[in-house]
Amino acid sequence: MQTAKLFISNSNLKQIEFIPKKEYSLNSNDVIIYTIYLPSFINLKSDLANFLNSTEINRAERFHKEIDGNRFIIYRSILKLILAAYTKLDVKNICFDYHSNKKPYLASHPWLHFNISHSEDYAIIAVSRKKVGIDVEFMSEDFNFNDILPDIFNENEILSIQNAANRKHAFYTSWTRKEAFVKALGKGIDEDFKYIPCLDGQHIIDTTLLKTTENWKVFSLNIEDQYRAAVAMECLPKITPNIVLFTLPNTINTLIGN
Repeated sequence: MQTAKLFISNSNLKQIEFIPKKEYSLNSNDVIIYTIYLPSFINLKSDLANFLNSTEINRAERFHKEIDGNRFIIYRSILKLILAAYTKLDVKNICFDYHSNKKPYLASHPWLHFNISHSEDYAIIAVSRKKVGIDVEFMSEDFNFNDILPDIFNENEILSIQNAANRKHAFYTSWTRKEAFVKALGKGIDEDFKYIPCLDGQHIIDTTLLKTTENWKVFSLNIEDQYRAAVAMECLPKITPNIVLFTLPNTINTLIGN
């Protein structure tokens, strides 16, 4: 049986303010993460919509709730601005292709890996030269997760959640780790989701489960008190990735680097 290694841990990264022009560089072991507090960008919605094509505008208009359409406009346009900066393309020329699992990529720049997640008031984007996945979740007070635990966690993981001092925090920590990892793999949530590890430490995984032979690392991230997030990246066991967590400013001139 061929195996791969997966290392999982918490991260003590702190968000720092993003400085355009200085910061749009990407080395081989970099994972750059951008957090977007969506309400602070709502006044820029009209300006940001100018960076979207007609298909994307139509998609925004199909949301049942206006707030969800506005959120889509904000995080989709900012994603395109970020990718334009790394690729040196005009943002109007950022066009997404899609793998069979609907994961977007840039056919013109296959070396640039990216992933995006959003939940309630936050969106989060990860960019890397290696395969990467990211997930953020709002820790809802109303969501009763107890009934679904056996469907998505193994016995040890369930015990870890049930014995935790803060069960909600433990649930969302475990969930976001699994979700970020399967997004990095391009698998999505399927029948294998339950067997994706999520507890701290190093894990040995059958590569037939991963559908890949690479080694991986997953880190939990602190975004805000009511949110949990995680990032997963392709990474050799002896390599320490350079993870940077940026807070994006809510001005057009700063976003486009003027």
